[in-house]
Amino acid sequence: MDGMSLTPALQRAKGQVALHLSGDKIERLYQSGCAKLMLPKTYGPMREAVILNTAGGITGGDRLDIELKAAGCALAATTQTAERLYRSSTSPARIAVNLHAASGAVLHWMPQETIIFDGAGVDRTIRLDMDNASTCLLAETIVLGRQAMGEQVRAGHFTDNWRLYRDGRLFHAESVRLTGDIAAIMAASAGGNGARMLTTILYAGDDAEQQGRMIEPLVGQCRSICAASFWGDRLVIRLASPHPPTARADINTLLGALRQQPMPRVWQM
Repeated sequence: MDGMSLTPALQRAKGQVALHLSGDKIERLYQSGCAKLMLPKTYGPMREAVILNTAGGITGGDRLDIELKAAGCALAATTQTAERLYRSSTSPARIAVNLHAASGAVLHWMPQETIIFDGAGVDRTIRLDMDNASTCLLAETIVLGRQAMGEQVRAGHFTDNWRLYRDGRLFHAESVRLTGDIAAIMAASAGGNGARMLTTILYAGDDAEQQGRMIEPLVGQCRSICAASFWGDRLVIRLASPHPPTARADINTLLGALRQQPMPRVWQM
């Protein structure tokens, strides 16, 4: 047994989903591993896609790949429930989200919250490729522990990298990095300032300035700390709150105004 490790290999979850829509046709529908994709019957102007992780959460070494393409149609993609990032004892898990919008498509990427547990380790990337005729809305929320359970996130590793391209040119890039002493980072006035929930909403389209002016009064009415900025053809909203239930109500109000239609049914359960 010399030179051989007695540590058993840990089972890891891997999942992949891909959905390609062109007009009213499904050109590709693929799912494997722990990732499942549901297409519930809808009666509104947008088709809905709901992603489910049957592993029940994500931990070190897991891999989740999501690819959504919409061409000449309207698609709203979300998750069945909040995603949970559990304590990791190995290398960070990897989540890759690739979004494509073409031929005047309307694409909304609105997963429910990502809950980060103490000791979690995850690297996530989100890439959007859209053409100039399309409109896209992205909304991502992270929650540090479950407040009702008294959970505290003291340490861990979470990175989130967004790269958004229009007609092949990078028009928006941002990165979030929470590593090491997360509790101190979130408590610092120059960091999270006591927030437990952080949200970014980004709207990209020719009417971004009009949407920005429309949303300004609602931003001012939020009970969470909230700010919006818009320039060119994008609108960016940032929200932070120490009280996730209150923040979720604010998020629903802002997204409802931007979408001008009800939220996906799984958000209302």
